[in-house]
Amino acid sequence: MTTRKKKDEDLQIFSEMKIAGIVLKPWSFGMLFDISPLLERVLQKATENGLINELSSYTDSIPYATIVKIFTTAGPEMLKIIAMSTKQSEEKIKALPMDKGIELAVAIFNQNKDVIKNALTLLFSTGKREEGGTE
Repeated sequence: MTTRKKKDEDLQIFSEMKIAGIVLKPWSFGMLFDISPLLERVLQKATENGLINELSSYTDSIPYATIVKIFTTAGPEMLKIIAMSTKQSEEKIKALPMDKGIELAVAIFNQNKDVIKNALTLLFSTGKREEGGTE
C-alpha cells in the first residue's frame, strides 16, 4: 500500500512542470471538451498536409522539425491550445521567446500524448470504417 501511494505521488509531482514561469499541468477531463474541436482541426490539417503518418509514428516525443511543421500548418489552433492549456492569454503566449513557446508546445504534447494518440487512433479507425463501408 505504501509503494502504491508513493507511485501515485510521483506521478502527481512529475505531471506538473514550470516553463517560462508558467505552470503546466496535464489536461483535465473537462479541458478535453474545450480542446477537442481545436485538436480535431490540427489533426485534420496535419492529415491534409501529410503530417499525420509522421505524428502517429512517434512514441516518446516529437522532433523539433515536426513541431515547426505543425505550427506552419495549424498555427492559430496551436496558439489557442497552448493558451488554454497554460491558462494564459494568447498575447502572453505570443510574447514568449520562441524557444520557450516551442518548449511549452512539446511539454503539452508530452503531458497529454496518450489522449492525443487516442484521438489519432479514432481518426484512423473512422477513416478505415468510412473506406470499408462498415460501422
